[in-house]
Parts: sequence; C-alpha cells; structure tokens
Amino acid sequence: MTELEIEFLPDKRRARVPAGVSVADAAAAAGIGLETPCGGEGLCGKCRVKLLGPAPTPTPEEIELLGDDLLRAGFRLACRARPESDVSVYVPPQSRRVEQSILVEGIARELVLDPAVTKSYVEVPVPSLDDQRGDLERVLDAAGRPRAACALPLLRELASIMRGAGWHVTTVFADDELIAVEPGDRGGSVYGMAFDIGTTTVVGYLIDLATGRQAAVASDTNAQVAHGEDVVTRIQFASEHPAGLELLRRDVVGVVNGIIAQCCRAAGIEKNQIYDLTLVGNTCMHHLLLGLPPDNLAVLPYVATVTSAQRLLAADLGLDVNPAGRCYVLPNIAGFVGADTVAVILAAELDRGDALRVAIDIGTNGEVVVAAGGRIIACSTAAGPAFEGATISRGMRATSGAIDGVSIAEDVSFTTINGASASGICGSGLIDAVAELRRLGVVDETGRMLPPARAHELPPGIARRLRGDEERPQFVIAWPHETPDGEPLTITARDVRQFQLAKGALYTGVDLLLEEIGAEASEVEELLLAGAFGSYVKRESAVAVGLIPALPLERIRSIGNAAGAGAKLALAARSMRERAEQVAHRVEYVELSRKPDFHLRFADAMTLSALIPGESKASGR
Repeated sequence: MTELEIEFLPDKRRARVPAGVSVADAAAAAGIGLETPCGGEGLCGKCRVKLLGPAPTPTPEEIELLGDDLLRAGFRLACRARPESDVSVYVPPQSRRVEQSILVEGIARELVLDPAVTKSYVEVPVPSLDDQRGDLERVLDAAGRPRAACALPLLRELASIMRGAGWHVTTVFADDELIAVEPGDRGGSVYGMAFDIGTTTVVGYLIDLATGRQAAVASDTNAQVAHGEDVVTRIQFASEHPAGLELLRRDVVGVVNGIIAQCCRAAGIEKNQIYDLTLVGNTCMHHLLLGLPPDNLAVLPYVATVTSAQRLLAADLGLDVNPAGRCYVLPNIAGFVGADTVAVILAAELDRGDALRVAIDIGTNGEVVVAAGGRIIACSTAAGPAFEGATISRGMRATSGAIDGVSIAEDVSFTTINGASASGICGSGLIDAVAELRRLGVVDETGRMLPPARAHELPPGIARRLRGDEERPQFVIAWPHETPDGEPLTITARDVRQFQLAKGALYTGVDLLLEEIGAEASEVEELLLAGAFGSYVKRESAVAVGLIPALPLERIRSIGNAAGAGAKLALAARSMRERAEQVAHRVEYVELSRKPDFHLRFADAMTLSALIPGESKASGR
C-alpha cells in the first residue's frame, strides 16, 4: 500500500499514512487536535488548513464553505482533503482544538454523610475448638453485619487474609455486601469520586467519605469530541464506523481514569483508596460510557436501552480504582433527558416545595425543567451547538482567546478569556453581541441585519464595521490587528439566524412547559441557569434577546455545575440515591415535537426581543 508523509506546521510533526487518508486523520495520527464540531462531515468549515504544495481538487463542501480566494490560496477542509503526494500542511490557530476553561463548581450544598461504602477496623476472635464458626461468619459477626453477603472471589481469599493479618483487619462494606478485607487498621482511608460526564467536558470530584471533605477536583475535555461535537454525530459515529462504539467508550473511560489519577496526585492518596463512584451524564453519554448501543436514541420513539439506576463493579467499566470498587450510575429520565438532569434537580432541590421554579441547563444540548406544586416536567431542546460555537462562522468554545463579552457605545469593546487575542466568539459573547446589535438597530426584531448601503444611519464608529453586501451583510467585532490570524472577526447575518434557531428552541421549551404546568411567566419565583454557559451569560442580555423569560433580574440565578453537585450528593448519601430514583420516576417528560403548535411557537420565539411566555400569537393566551 502506498504511503504518504504529511508534515504539520508550525509544529513540525509528521505522520506516515496510507494514500487516500484525510488530513484530519493524519493530524490525529500526529497528535494534533483539530476543531471538528460536525464530526468530520464537512458541514461546519472549522477545520480549515493550508496545503503548502499540490492541493487536491476541492470538494463541493469546500467550494461552498471556503470560497474562491481561500481555495486559490491552498486552503482546504482537513476532513475533506485527501492529499495525493507528500505535503506540508499549515494548521492555523483557529482550527486547533484547545483546552477550554471548564466550570467545576456549582451550587453549594452541604453533604449529608451516609455513604454506601464504609470501612471499619475489627479484631476478630481467633478460632478454637470451642468456636467453630467459619471465617466469614466470624468477621461478619465482629463487624456487626452478620447477614451481609460476600462474593466468591473474596471468599476464596478470606482464609489467607485473616490468618496473615493475625485476625486484625479492616472490613469494607458496600451496602449489604462485604467487598474487601484488608490487613491491619485502615479505617480512615476511604474515598469516593463523583463524575459529571458532559458531551464536551468531564469533571471529577474526590471526596473523603469519612469526613465529607472535597479532597481534590480535576477536569478535562471529553476525548470523544474528536468524533463529533454533539450527541447526534457521536451516535452516527458509533453506528456507522467499525468498532465506533468501543472507540467512544475507551475515549471517555480514558478521560475518567486520567482525572482519577490527577485527583489522587493532588490529594496524595493511592487509587486503591477509592472504593465508590457516582456518575451522571446525558443519556447518550451514559450509553457510551457503559458500551450500550446508542442507535435507538436517534430514531423515533428515542428509547434508551435502560433508564433505571445501575449498580456496577468499577472494574467492569475499566475504571482504575480499588479492584473491589463500586460504581453507581444515576438514572436517566428519557432518551434526551439524562442522569445529569436528575442531578440538577437534586442539587437545586426542585423536587421539594410548591414554588414555581424553572431550571435551564445549557450545554451541548439544552434541558429545561419546570417544577411547581409537586409536579416536575422536563424537555430537551437542540439549543447547545450554536452557544458552543459549532454553527457560528467564528464561533468557538469558552477557551483562551474566545470573546466572552461585548459592549457597544460609540464603538465596539470586548473582552476575551485570559485576555488573549480574539480567536473567535463563545456563547456569552455571542448573546452580548446580538443584544447590542439589536439595541442599536443593526439587527431588527426579525433578525435581519442592516445592509451596508444603510450604514449612514448609524454612528460613524459603528457604521464602518458594517461590511458585505445586501444579501450577505456582516458586522466586524474585532479588526485584523486584534486577531491572531490577521483576519477580521465578524458576526454574519447567517450567524444571527443560527442564534435565533438555538434561542428559539430553548425559549419554546420554557414556554410549553410553563403552559403544561398551568402557569404564567410572571409567576416564576426563580429561574436557575445551570452549567458553564449559565454562569457566564449576562442576565440582561439573555432577557433582551428573548433567550429566557423577561423576569426581574433578581429572580434569575446562576448555579454553576449543578450536575456535578448532584453527583456529589449521591456519592455522600444512600438516601440521595433513593431520592434520585424517585425523582426520575416523578419527572414527566415532554416531547416538544409532538405539540401541535410547536412550530408556530418556535417561529414566534425566534423574535429578537424580550418575550413573556403565554403572550405569543401561537399560544393564544
């Protein structure tokens, strides 16, 4: 088979690959991460690279997304370009996948300690002719747990352990099962880890189960992003590629084990001291972690393989903790509302009290929960990709260099993460930008952008930023000298429309759930914004563009990584696990697409102005 050598610049890394392999696959082989929000399907245009030599004939996708000037300069999409000879490839900064700032902490909740895994030191009576009890009965009686079970592998080692330790041992119980017996007194070294496995990021918390103290926290990007930024592209990858499901499972297990190792180093403990784990994630992430085929989540009626809570051996999942360690996976609610939403409900205590409360968790997907009078209803919306930059021309996740705040007076000013040059714009910056453009009249209520021919209607500092033509107007947020690639960073008319689609879907979910529960927006006592996006977005901007209901700002509160907080609660107390299972059964799932007026409400919700649910034309209220 013919092989080619592809050199990547400025890294000076090389990869030898079979002829016909895409530049994206060669980059992966060279250890270079590329932005591939569409999963390498040639839809987003984010993986553009420049070939410094013979460039292959452009594909239809490249012609549409890159344009004549870039194509003539040798630019191609890494996922589409398949070099025919050895070549050097320049990878610009905006095409590289970079580590993002990951939100790890959320709503503060005191941990109530009643862990499923406990350790205790016991001095077991030595056998004698007068005491003929078996070794297992002897140690269980000494521990005060005479009816506990014991698995066969431990039972086979028990006699040797007991006699080698001189009958002074530490017992480890998981619920009503003896899972380990350790020589000597090791009663104080029992830890657990709680994980929030997101589509984009994974966060792990190391908890001392003897005291409830958080000993360490670590996070990382979900390695599955190399195969697609959202759940749909990952389901496609798992279904269509040989060993795709196993590759995705290994990716996330590898990230989880890496976080375990980081936390152990930070806390100065051994991984063998971790005996219990709790995990939450959306239903797709849940299935990929467990190695369950996710195919049916993408087709009607969107049914999961399992929604109930799972109690598993950590070793069976390949998790690198104590060999006897246990793993509790919180229950899912439906095909697109998973255990992470259950954890948010626990952390925010939406299952308690009668007050009308709304929680919105905007990640790669968007989940909405409305609770009132003992009822809890939830839905999922396709809102996240635009807010994480996947469908925005210069969009990016919240990483160094992302514009995260925009304000406009006589001219534009913006802030970037870490103060770096403006590489792109993330969700919070996009909302600010659209809100400001709407306020100034650059964008009207329908989302239409003012054509450059009418720029004279704007203040001079704003007018000079309006570019393009009648059909494709765009607004410059950052000038070439403010960006690392020397290209202007713009918001296009298409970007505004993509934003409208995302925010319209999210708002429609809130509107329909409020109607379902028989309430008006004015009655909402608290609106909670969960996740990283909810922590950084300006409340006034979100209200101004109709992303969330037009409530007094004091009723709108960010609660950070509430899913992670809920996972910690379930790790610390068995009662929280029982409560999680009760919550999952209580939640009423609403499939928005089945609502007869969904599309009319969705169209109304795309309006770029402050909206009050129940007052749209479609609702008739």
